[in-house]
Amino acid sequence: MIYIARRLYSSVFEKTVQISKSTDVFENLALEHWYYRYFDFTNKPMLLLWVNINCVVIGRHQNPWLEVNFDPSIDVQIARRNSGGGTVFHDDGNLNMTFFTHRDVYNRRRNLELIVETLKNEWDIVTKINKREDIVVENKYKVSGTASKLGRPNAYHHCTLLVNCNRELMSKLLKKKEKNIETNATVSIPADVLNLTQINNRVSINRLMTVIGLQYLKTIGDHTTINRGFNYVMPDEHTFPGLNAIKDEMKSWEWRYGRTPKFNITIKFDEQSVILSVKNGIIENVSTTCAVSFNNFINKKFNVNVVDEIKQLLKVIKI
Repeated sequence: MIYIARRLYSSVFEKTVQISKSTDVFENLALEHWYYRYFDFTNKPMLLLWVNINCVVIGRHQNPWLEVNFDPSIDVQIARRNSGGGTVFHDDGNLNMTFFTHRDVYNRRRNLELIVETLKNEWDIVTKINKREDIVVENKYKVSGTASKLGRPNAYHHCTLLVNCNRELMSKLLKKKEKNIETNATVSIPADVLNLTQINNRVSINRLMTVIGLQYLKTIGDHTTINRGFNYVMPDEHTFPGLNAIKDEMKSWEWRYGRTPKFNITIKFDEQSVILSVKNGIIENVSTTCAVSFNNFINKKFNVNVVDEIKQLLKVIKI
């Protein structure tokens, strides 16, 4: 195995930058997973760049009801990605980057350093990589979050860059309402964020794609790189056979909500309370301090409407 790792790292690499033409979160997440599942990255690392319209993307092991403010007045998609980590907001002011490699040459730190160097060289924006491997300004303001998926033989590291995102909408969507949830799910760590345009208003998504892509294509490390340039791709079934099945799974209730780690939620009104035990997104048990039974909720899919309905029933019982 040591011999294989050395051979991979020291041989000629063919690097490519792919830019997705889609702004649909499910198409782009499906494309990312298609590459991870089917493409051979041995000596052929790739950078995928993509932008989504308004959406919230939770980590693989997170609880959407703990992470997202489900506001019916806001038209936004909720997606669950394959990697771990915390919840992020995407819009057309946010650039997403996925660095694909063979597992043996995976190097998240090098990818982040590439971004930091590019921001400094192109716009004189000084950023640092903190202990959580976020990219921050002034050791405080987060401009990039990061996550990864490590498998065999492939691996990827993906991250965001806040260019000119709608911070007001982001704050509203990620402001959690449900406080009474007990779970072992991964919980996002709040952070102060900043748009790159607040530091230098000349930064743009298109220019970022160009300069980060060009920097990526240069030789990095102790191997020789063949530059295969930029390529625009449309995530569709014709070009990527099997992509629709991946997309359909990622759009499904079973993936977005049914994959939520088991949790309990306590719903209170005055001194009365109802505790729901939820597994795979389905209510499997109800316990209550009331004389009235709430067993009719068992085997129902959990959602915010269930909480509102139970609160209303508790209110009626109190009256």
